[in-house]
Amino acid sequence: MHKIKTGKWVFLATAFASANAFASSDMGSCPWGVESCYLSSPPVLGTGNDTRDNLLRLVGEKHALTPLRQPVPEDLTRNRNYYFGEHIEEWYAAPGSAETPPVEDTTLAEQLKQLALPPELIKETTLKGDDSAGRFVSNNRDSVSQFYAALLAEPSLTADQRAALAKARLKIPGDAADLNDLTALAADPDSAAAHFRDYLLAANDFYLGNYTEAAQTFTRLKALQQPWLAETATYMLMRTALNQSTVNANGEYGDFDVKKVDKAAVGQARDIAKAYLDQWPKGEYAASTQGLLRRINWYLEDWDALAALYEKALLQAENGDALVALIAENDSKMQSKDLTQYDSYFVSAPDAPLITFTQALRLMREVKCNDRAPCVDDAFMQNIKPIFEKSNALDLWRYLTLTLDYAQEKYPQIVQSIKPAEALPANNILLFSEQSLYGEALMAQKQWPQARAHWLHLLTLSKDVEQQQYLQAKVAATDAFSGNVDAIFAADSAVKNLRYRSLVLKTVATPARLREQVANGPNNEERTIALHTLLIKDLIHGEYKTWLDDKKLSSHITPPVIDKAFDDVDLNVFGWDGSQADGEYHCASLEKTVGVLAQKPQDARALNCLGEFFRTTQASVGVWKESQGNGMLDSAVAKALDSGQSDRQRYYQQVIADKKAEPEDKSFALYRAVMCYSPSGYNDCGGEEVDKAQRKAWFTQLKQQYPGSVWAQQLKYYW
Repeated sequence: MHKIKTGKWVFLATAFASANAFASSDMGSCPWGVESCYLSSPPVLGTGNDTRDNLLRLVGEKHALTPLRQPVPEDLTRNRNYYFGEHIEEWYAAPGSAETPPVEDTTLAEQLKQLALPPELIKETTLKGDDSAGRFVSNNRDSVSQFYAALLAEPSLTADQRAALAKARLKIPGDAADLNDLTALAADPDSAAAHFRDYLLAANDFYLGNYTEAAQTFTRLKALQQPWLAETATYMLMRTALNQSTVNANGEYGDFDVKKVDKAAVGQARDIAKAYLDQWPKGEYAASTQGLLRRINWYLEDWDALAALYEKALLQAENGDALVALIAENDSKMQSKDLTQYDSYFVSAPDAPLITFTQALRLMREVKCNDRAPCVDDAFMQNIKPIFEKSNALDLWRYLTLTLDYAQEKYPQIVQSIKPAEALPANNILLFSEQSLYGEALMAQKQWPQARAHWLHLLTLSKDVEQQQYLQAKVAATDAFSGNVDAIFAADSAVKNLRYRSLVLKTVATPARLREQVANGPNNEERTIALHTLLIKDLIHGEYKTWLDDKKLSSHITPPVIDKAFDDVDLNVFGWDGSQADGEYHCASLEKTVGVLAQKPQDARALNCLGEFFRTTQASVGVWKESQGNGMLDSAVAKALDSGQSDRQRYYQQVIADKKAEPEDKSFALYRAVMCYSPSGYNDCGGEEVDKAQRKAWFTQLKQQYPGSVWAQQLKYYW
């Protein structure tokens, strides 16, 4: 009747939510484990990964389960959205889980029919209970159906007794008036009717938090010969002790504090749970009891026992959802308990090599040894080695030692210790991670040709899409670091993912390479990215004549790419007609403006209008569509990330310094130069900041030299 059907804790929903907020110090922007919040870590086991990702990939491989993997676009050469990082937009854009209509419970309807009760009875009943206390998770239709099945299976009950008991079950939890008919049920105190009545009264006490009274009745009932009552009362006695242990476990702010749990009551719950499993190893509540044992050991702060239970449960997970929920629960209650309670770190457990392995990666990443956490060094590795020896998992321990070598910058030692693979099995993340570490050690030593050859070799071996995209990023990063950018765009290039190619085009590609990709790129999407980048950078660098020629390259792109996914490279921006400029200042179209600058690079109005183009369109070579999630490629292009940002403040300064500039143009330039700092006091026009004294000087010059100008009248501050 009161089974937690899935075998999870009574308050697993709360635990899962908590895990989403605090996870291995890997707090992201979307809740881990939720649909459309994909794995943010690459397909390797590493210290930089979300610890839950490491564990999910490692254990999921053993089950051939792949939950939370990002979907693969149909054509990666035309899509920039496959990467290893937070997928915030997808999570926000995902449709909410619409409330589905309740499914008709045919079993319960049939039971009501057998009990001579109207089927509408269950529809008219609201099973009561606020689950904040963790008691009401079992007060549901499943538990009602279990109770009805027990009534129907008990031959000594009369039809009237069954009906009265069945109706009373729907009123739980209730007050004295709700259960008046049940209390008044006439029956021999030793009859089955009386025993079922007493069970409901005890269950009612349990739901109302009257644990002492509930425990007394459950204790008496578990000694009965009636099989369902004996088993269920034993199970409920365990739950009663468990809930009773937390009555005074509130922290300073009303939050749950595991250190205030009544350990004696929890110990009693553990004894009853073990007794239940000994007597009913495959009982109705066996899975639920196994789940509650995790909760019990968490309350007892018995981390070795809890880790062993998690390890066993993880290896027995039947599907992806169950695996994700277990990992979230484990992370919240044990692996990351230092985050939620500022407790000491969980370090290792003798019967949990997989959890010890992922925790060692976490400790290696972020922990400076102190009174709460150990130093992750060679001595630490030797201390945990027996855990892996005992489980015949020394390959995991070996990988940890190699990862520590990398952290200690022992790159030659790594290269010497790892043999390049001759094959890559479909499901061996440990081998793939080791091979990746080998390549990264080569890159750390700037052995670019060797690293490139290694990544390309792995690409020929791997049949996995995730691995292939990961390896493409490595090849691109190696080429970018070594200055071999053109190789990324060669006809036989292994780098096909448009995201990586786009990032390189926007940052470190030369103008010649950009023109080549506009003319001969593999598709209109890449050609569009290349042309937009080329034209923006032409303007930024003052290559006005070149811009006029490069603009003609748009003939290579038919039809134009018009899509939200490519709104950062919208070529329509170059059709700016000047009408968007400040209403009091007339500007020609961008093309005419650039035409003037091609002949007279210092033309005051044209410079101001070019500034207006950048101000009103916010045109730039932005990498927000490709930023992050690209591994080492992000580092390889980091110095060039701002190479596509305009500096319109420079245009205003040129006009201000031009003694031949017309009053209208100079006054507008002074106005706009000061407005670069409105209202924050920080420059949003690009270029270097100027101090407040310079802004005041511009302000004063505008007010004194051009007092009748509309710009002088509009400007009130100099920020």
